[in-house]
Amino acid sequence: MPNVMEKIKGYLEAMRLTYEVRPEGGKVNRLFVPFVDSENNRFSVVIDQSAKWIRFWTIILPHEKIRGPEKQIELYKALLKANSDLAEVKYFITPKGDVGLVGHEGLKALTVDGFRQEFNAVSFGINYFITEIAPKFGLRISGISKDQLSIYG
Repeated sequence: MPNVMEKIKGYLEAMRLTYEVRPEGGKVNRLFVPFVDSENNRFSVVIDQSAKWIRFWTIILPHEKIRGPEKQIELYKALLKANSDLAEVKYFITPKGDVGLVGHEGLKALTVDGFRQEFNAVSFGINYFITEIAPKFGLRISGISKDQLSIYG
């Protein structure tokens, strides 16, 4: 029986998605999947594993792009509203104030169809932020490199 990360690599290959493996301590526990939106912004969707979950996440907007405390508060309100409106994924704020997106799939329920649905929900969440939220605040999205993704260690 393959381990969870080996299964996930197989799912990504079946979906014809490329990925980068990031081993830590001789063990594969994090994969980076490139995602390019309709504006050609490049993101890395990180897939990692906890005790009970597969986590899909990325940073969408670095904190430096959010100017002024009033704009920040209004943006956070919009993210909370989106969290109540959207299924499968949720927006989050890092300790620095970066805006991210996260989705989870239970290890016990992990199937290729569930994995595909969750991965597609992440890409939907990125596009939703770019098309529905960012324009309301005049935010320009430019993607973020995988080396800047540090919220989960």
